[in-house]
Amino acid sequence: MKAANVACVVLASGLSERFGQANKLFAELGGKSVLSHVLETAAAIGFGEVFCVSRGGHGDGYTAVENVNPQDGQGYALRLGLGAARAKGWEYCVLLLGDMPLIMPSHLENLVLNIENNQCVVSESESVRMPPAIFNAVAMDIILAEKSEFGARDIFDKLNPATLPLDRVAAHDVDTPADLARVAEMMKVRKL
Repeated sequence: MKAANVACVVLASGLSERFGQANKLFAELGGKSVLSHVLETAAAIGFGEVFCVSRGGHGDGYTAVENVNPQDGQGYALRLGLGAARAKGWEYCVLLLGDMPLIMPSHLENLVLNIENNQCVVSESESVRMPPAIFNAVAMDIILAEKSEFGARDIFDKLNPATLPLDRVAAHDVDTPADLARVAEMMKVRKL
């Protein structure tokens, strides 16, 4: 499987409630926004199309999917993104979270390589299944038929996915200002 045959959905429409007044995805991290790091990683892979589910705004290099109901949760945002990908005929789709800027391109490439014999492959760090993940058309259709507001982990449980180890550093997300500081320090140590 080649990345050009796979779409990518970046979820970037959460409410950032734990971060304070600002939107965590636009917080500065190493000279650019948290979300920019994720979008640049997606672009580096060469996916056939990148969809970004957000509360508004448009950008270069991706197809915008507006989420006007971010309070409906991560599961709702996931269905918006996968629905947009399926509507354009994509049979495979990688899921990325906009607040996980330490994901390396090599991990995404390994997800793509592992999907051919599975309906779903998810990342696993310290025995916790999490995005990034990749879904085939059957898995996407199962998710799209689901009407709950559960997050990605609950959805993964229904799919009985294969797992791909994710480095514990790369698994860090940015939910609070303290998380942002911790991720910034990790980037310095790894020289990212």
